Amino acid sequence: PICVFRTASVTGGALLKRKETINLSKSQRDKIIRHPNDDMDYMFIGGERVIYYSERLVEIDRYKVPGELITDIWTDISVEGLASEGGVAFPKGKKPEKIIQRCIEISTQKGDFVLDSFLGSGTTAAVAQKIGRKWVGIEIGNHANTHCLPRLKSVVDGTDQSGISRSVSWQGGGGFKFYNLAPSLLRKDSFGNFIIDERYNANMLAAAMCKHEGFKYYPDESLYWKHGKSTETDFIFVTTSFVTVEQLEKIHSEMKENESLLICAKAFASECEKRFANITVRKIPQMILGKCEFSKDNYDLNIINATKAEAEGE
Repeated sequence: PICVFRTASVTGGALLKRKETINLSKSQRDKIIRHPNDDMDYMFIGGERVIYYSERLVEIDRYKVPGELITDIWTDISVEGLASEGGVAFPKGKKPEKIIQRCIEISTQKGDFVLDSFLGSGTTAAVAQKIGRKWVGIEIGNHANTHCLPRLKSVVDGTDQSGISRSVSWQGGGGFKFYNLAPSLLRKDSFGNFIIDERYNANMLAAAMCKHEGFKYYPDESLYWKHGKSTETDFIFVTTSFVTVEQLEKIHSEMKENESLLICAKAFASECEKRFANITVRKIPQMILGKCEFSKDNYDLNIINATKAEAEGE
């Protein structure tokens, strides 16, 4: 780790040479500039003197501790105009884009991923987009929709010229995907039994079960019982209806000889369980009890859109 301090004042010819090095360092901010000196090795980044942490350690009772105050306070970045950055107001929770830019640039390179798990007003994602980083932002509050989404749209289309936009010549570009978490797939009824949450419609339930069981949601255009597939011959069918033997026999008659099927049902006749060797029938709640965290109301992704996108991408 390194600490950056402002350079100490010197006199005479040494001062002139130091200023030349500092000016060179300011013009090449992505490089470490070494200052020629007879008795000590000086280095600069962005015009600031670099002092290595190891150079400021002292030994006390056989332990090495900092001999000088190590600070993380930056006083050179103004907060003027902060309230209007990104076109969103976020009192007491917003950071200047220049501070976030500095944090990202000293710890990542272009193309790296930046994660902000408390996205707030969207500053981290906005800055990462402008300086060529990939990013993931997570936000549980409604400002994900009222602040982050519109701000990032304006960044991508180039209409956001606040913050660091002018200093990095940002004109827009790139894009992002915006997902909402769905509710838990199962909930307890008044008797304490796990049942499918009524907020899931048929398509969402089918997509969720495909995700849980390792299938890709890929509904067949002609056969209703093909909701997804894991291979070209292995399929899944999800239903909230009671599955009867007659229905099972009808499905089996439509299957090809080398095909297999997993049926995830809300309930089914006991005779269905081992009726055909190439058809497996399971009850939905029991299938996923060991996979869900029922104390949370945001267990799974809105996977119907995600799985459709995956299918289209292939």
